[in-house]
Amino acid sequence: MASRTLVTMALPYANGSIHLGHLVEAVQTDVYVRALRAMGRDVLYLCADDQHGTPIEVNAAKAKIPPEEFVERFFLEHQRDYAAFEIGFDEFYQTHSPENERHAVRIFEALRAGGHIEKREVEQLYCEIDQRFLPDRFVKGECPKCGTLDQYGDACEKCGSTYQPTDLKSPYCAICLEQGRGLVTPVHRSSPHYFVRLSDFQDFLRAWTAEPGHLQPEVLRSLEKWLSEPLKDWDVSRDAPYFGFKIPGEESKYFYVWLDATVGYLSSTDHWAANHGRTVEEWWGKDADAEIIHFIGKDIVYFHTLFWPAMLHASGWKVPAHVQVHGMLTVEGAKMSKSRGTFINAREYLDAGLDPEWLRYFYASNLGPAPSDIDLSLKELQNRVNGELLNNVGNLANRALTILAKNFEGRLRDWTDLQQSLEVGAVLKQAGETIEAVFGEYARFDTRAAIQRVLMLSSLGNELLQREQPWKLLKTNPELAQQWCTLAGALARVCGRLLAPVVPLYALGLAEQTGAPLDRPHQEWIANGRAQDVKPLVRKVEDADIARLASRFEAKSAAVAVPAAAAAEIAFEQFEAIDLRAGKVLAAERVPKSDKLLALTIDLGEGAPRTIISGVASSYAPEELVGKTVAVVANLGKKKLRGVESHGMVLFATGGARGLTAVELPGDVLPGAKVK
Repeated sequence: MASRTLVTMALPYANGSIHLGHLVEAVQTDVYVRALRAMGRDVLYLCADDQHGTPIEVNAAKAKIPPEEFVERFFLEHQRDYAAFEIGFDEFYQTHSPENERHAVRIFEALRAGGHIEKREVEQLYCEIDQRFLPDRFVKGECPKCGTLDQYGDACEKCGSTYQPTDLKSPYCAICLEQGRGLVTPVHRSSPHYFVRLSDFQDFLRAWTAEPGHLQPEVLRSLEKWLSEPLKDWDVSRDAPYFGFKIPGEESKYFYVWLDATVGYLSSTDHWAANHGRTVEEWWGKDADAEIIHFIGKDIVYFHTLFWPAMLHASGWKVPAHVQVHGMLTVEGAKMSKSRGTFINAREYLDAGLDPEWLRYFYASNLGPAPSDIDLSLKELQNRVNGELLNNVGNLANRALTILAKNFEGRLRDWTDLQQSLEVGAVLKQAGETIEAVFGEYARFDTRAAIQRVLMLSSLGNELLQREQPWKLLKTNPELAQQWCTLAGALARVCGRLLAPVVPLYALGLAEQTGAPLDRPHQEWIANGRAQDVKPLVRKVEDADIARLASRFEAKSAAVAVPAAAAAEIAFEQFEAIDLRAGKVLAAERVPKSDKLLALTIDLGEGAPRTIISGVASSYAPEELVGKTVAVVANLGKKKLRGVESHGMVLFATGGARGLTAVELPGDVLPGAKVK
């Protein structure tokens, strides 16, 4: 085991506020860091704002302020909001920094010196009014496949086809239209771009990904599919105007944001180290006695498990020891969506008057080691906080300490007499075993299992109190009553210590009420401790709290755009001719030489699975679709797409946060079931 650990979470983009989805990762990472520190590990916890790219450059221009000022506003806001949820970074830095430019250039030059950079012409659409090349989200036109109007330059929302911006019919600049200049037709121009030959690192990446401990099994399976084919070259340059770092030797070429975004981990370490008399090499040096652990969402796996390790390897830095991937957040069973009213910022949660530790507890109690999605059900949040944190853990501490404060001036008493009981001895033994087991679960990224173990111990303490009823012993045997309450208080302190990574303010309050730090040995605490200022440490989640937050969802959902007019009517016989069936997605992988297509292996209950090509790679990472039961048009004729035969069509709805959303069926619907 390395002597020090560097922990990072994915860099939030400085183009908007922190939302509840961001907080899933922030809470998971913060809990892990606090747990490691409680175990005595030397941990450095870093993050930064991701501040470059076309969206920031364009939105800063709309706001009529320099991009540096635009990102600075979000930089300050992000720090404020993370702090409100007790996310305890050692350093929260920014990618628009001298350290990040220096390290990005160093990595690029190392790739170039190693012969891994190739420069070649790329044809793009160019707006002569804005004098800029148009990325796919800044150009619209007629779908080249089905003729639908007003489609983006990468995929059609109606037919699901994917294409290059240059394939659009009657294209127009979306920036000009938004700024009131009407339909401005872009022209075709070519421009030289820099590409990293990622296939040069294929063998290294196969070995690194396969090494035990680096990746979760679910993530490894999806990467094995990518690595089974030659990796595509990676375009690491963008044309001016662009907010970012210029490529050395170029006047109008910039590093693509995804190159210097991940470098932000390295440069943030450098910035922290320089301010603390340390060196970046202590963590990132190839032979450093350190381990690097990244927490990310499953939508950015490709960048962090292929591009980033290759960049580090090529430039002589240490590669990550582990990349921990979490799932996506849904709200009340639906994907986070502004149009559905299920997209809410961290500040809106706080402004609704809800306790940040409620959300921390809810997320931690639902997060396991696998990259599974979690659903924010407001009713479940209320039930978990009230039933577990308040009525179980909090109740144990409050009942015991209140009796001590009211009847014994808060004085604690040795429970030596109680230890003669086999039952009490077993309880104390279980407490010791629980401490070891819980920290083991934290180290394995299983906060859900850790919390369940704490709840079992707390329930045991409550059962002892309920059976012995020390409040009835106050008149007949006050010394015994004092011992039982002290023992219950000790168990509550163990639970508080174990939950401190999840709800640090609750744990701090318990330490203050018992008059001793939570990590102090129980014997020392008993000899010197005194219960004081005893009061409930967890506020009950009232129906009114939930209603206030839910009202914010509902207010946003009222702003949903009016749906487009219905298509022309069809005869019932035409509908009957469509054979819709339930299909289970067994595997998914990117189609070689295509940024848009995914090849889905789908079980339709036919004995052998089918391959269906879907143009949804811009909306879904392959691993996000695996395991889903989807609606499939089963009687569509076979068609070859990019050399792969596709037999059928998977249904996706347009709109929402993803752009395209899979039409899912319940998991208990068997493959091949008729959809009527």
